[in-house]
Amino acid sequence: MNYERFVATLNHHIFQLEREKLLRKLVNEPERFLGLFRPSKPKGKLFQHLLQAREIGFGDALEEIVAGWLEHYGYQRLDNRIRVNGETMECDHYALSPNQDFGLLIEQKVRDDHDSSKARGQWRNNFAPKVRALCYKHDGKLIAVTYFVDPVFRKNYNLYEREAQQLRQELGLPSIYVWYGKELFEKLPFANPDDWDKMLAWLEQWQMDLPDLPDVNWENPEAIADLQRIARHSPSLWRRFAEQESLWREGYVDVLFPSLSGLHAILKILEQNKGQSFRKAAEALKRQLERWHS
Repeated sequence: MNYERFVATLNHHIFQLEREKLLRKLVNEPERFLGLFRPSKPKGKLFQHLLQAREIGFGDALEEIVAGWLEHYGYQRLDNRIRVNGETMECDHYALSPNQDFGLLIEQKVRDDHDSSKARGQWRNNFAPKVRALCYKHDGKLIAVTYFVDPVFRKNYNLYEREAQQLRQELGLPSIYVWYGKELFEKLPFANPDDWDKMLAWLEQWQMDLPDLPDVNWENPEAIADLQRIARHSPSLWRRFAEQESLWREGYVDVLFPSLSGLHAILKILEQNKGQSFRKAAEALKRQLERWHS
């Protein structure tokens, strides 16, 4: 793991395809944005959606980053889909130790800030069944960890420790842990505590270049190039966007395309390509633009 890979992982999960994901959400689930029962205007709602999506992407990126560290330490990644009581469940991290002496299960979250009922449900319905299944599979040679990356939040630590103690006694498996932040790097065999400090420094450096808010004006050159790319491989998205009258009526199009020049650039791409889907998309978008200009 190095800084370049660290940044590439964060940017991939948080920013790559951000516009396409939002466009698909507007088209597939417009009810999430539209209607009177919303306490925010279109720009605010778009900001809210993008910021929430970035939080989810951040969690996904941290999972991949931790997986990268485990790989660096020599842990051999195993198929994270396991059978539990006849059903398939996915593990965040499931690996074999570098010396192949034990299995490793890590269920990872960004922070421990859920209410107690949800935390208890996550443990009993998700973590504990996986631990039971893998403890049997590895003949008791297993390290199982519920891991929260952010060490500041410890809302349910006492609850998790009580649950962990019960599970240790039930299985006769002492290596069931609840760890926060640096503890994974300090306590996991073969890990290096210095890598936690390195990761914090990298995260701080990466955050220095982050904008305060997402860009919801899709008429800058970078945005138009990205949207034209979408038009080339998914013309039907633009047809459905054009036909979603409420997005135009309630002001979402005005926010994303204040001068409509971006939509004219997309229309140009649609008109240049052959095929029925491109033709239908071009006709729908052109019809809507003409109506909006009139």
